[in-house]
Amino acid sequence: MAVSLSGSATTGPLSAAGVGSGLDVKSLISQLMAIEQKPLTLLATREAGYQARLTSLGSIKGALSSLQLAATALATASTSQYSATSSDTAVMTASGSSNASPGNYNVTVTKLAQVQKLVAGGRTDTTTAIGSGVDTTLTFTLGTITSALGPVNGTYSDATFVANAAKSPVSIVIGGSNNTLGGIRDAINAANAGVTASIINDGGTSPYRLTITSNDTGVTNSLSISANGDAAIASLISYDPQGAGVQNLTQTQVARNAEFSIDGVLITSAANTVADAIQGVTLNLKKIHANPLTDSTTVAVQRDNSGLTAALGAMVKAYNDANKTIAGATGKAAVFQGDTGVLGMQSRVRAILSGTQETGDAYTMLSQLGVSFQKDGSLALDTAKLNLALTADPAAVATLTAAIGNAINTAATSLLGASGPVTSKTDGLNRSIKDIGTRRADIEHRLELTQQRYQKQFSELDTLLSSMNKTSTFLTTQLDSITNMLKNK
Repeated sequence: MAVSLSGSATTGPLSAAGVGSGLDVKSLISQLMAIEQKPLTLLATREAGYQARLTSLGSIKGALSSLQLAATALATASTSQYSATSSDTAVMTASGSSNASPGNYNVTVTKLAQVQKLVAGGRTDTTTAIGSGVDTTLTFTLGTITSALGPVNGTYSDATFVANAAKSPVSIVIGGSNNTLGGIRDAINAANAGVTASIINDGGTSPYRLTITSNDTGVTNSLSISANGDAAIASLISYDPQGAGVQNLTQTQVARNAEFSIDGVLITSAANTVADAIQGVTLNLKKIHANPLTDSTTVAVQRDNSGLTAALGAMVKAYNDANKTIAGATGKAAVFQGDTGVLGMQSRVRAILSGTQETGDAYTMLSQLGVSFQKDGSLALDTAKLNLALTADPAAVATLTAAIGNAINTAATSLLGASGPVTSKTDGLNRSIKDIGTRRADIEHRLELTQQRYQKQFSELDTLLSSMNKTSTFLTTQLDSITNMLKNK
């Protein structure tokens, strides 16, 4: 006698999971649990939808942030920027700023600014101790050397020295731990004294020579070096250029100012980079003219509209990118299809770009500058029309673009701010995803209990069926035995 669950059909033998009733407990529980788990599938589908919206919203936020950056750059771009170009960049280069004056300037370079260089006598190596190791204080003072005769074989005989009041003297101590040529070099470089020390090898019998170079160009950055302590250290490095002072270092290059003329006016500079010798222009002097009496380089200063043009073009591109992103998120079958909140962001920016700005100048709409909407909703920039506007009234162009840039920046700040729609939607989606996580945990706990209950119930049923099958087998055997007995009689 075969026993089965009411309403179920079995085909062939089942692998029993208990005492061997033939009931496939594992399969039955698996099928029942698959039905019980349908709420989890629904939650997963819903969560995937929220995640898709969150990803799309992140793309919209990124596009609006890029638009805001472009708008900020547009607001600060100006048509009052000027460019400066040099007719001979081997002699000098030039750059302009917003307060330059247009024009052409003839510049002649007669001297370049340079640093002072000093060199010590030779040593046989860089590691042998110099002197006894007694502490010796070296003091480096920067200032101006004045001499009628000038240096002869690298030394002065009639000079005066005036310290540079803007730069304080710096002292270092040379003792038993650093009284080598290499140690002295390292101590000087670590002192931030406005000079750089190095060691060169001249190839002679005592080839290693300490060199000291002022870091800054100009006559006010010449050196005076005093040495108090060990006589051997002093004989190597002390340098007093004034009067009959001891000069144990030899000057190989004099500190010098740059000298040049602009339209015949002589100008000196402590550095080769010169700002505002021409108003609003920075010159970088690189080479002297071969014949200062006849040679000159022309520096041309003119208005430069490229910065504003580029900024306006970048803003147009950033808007088109944002418009495309929002359109993709709100179109047919998109995650935000018909969402008024997202569409409202697009409309707010579009209204600024197509509307009128109260500038008080000749230009009040972007369309007057060649920026217009196309049939597909994108913006296009007509640079020819923009250039005409820049030529006619550059100040009015700058006023309008600044107003547009500031308006978009304000709108983007509102849209992306803590209380704006982007943040509000993001927070809402994150709350929904968090809620799904909580509900999932609850359902999973309930499913675990349900599975345990099914396991207990089917195990008990398996035991019962096994017992019934045994009884059925016994009864069948007994009936067969009675039948056989009757037949025999």
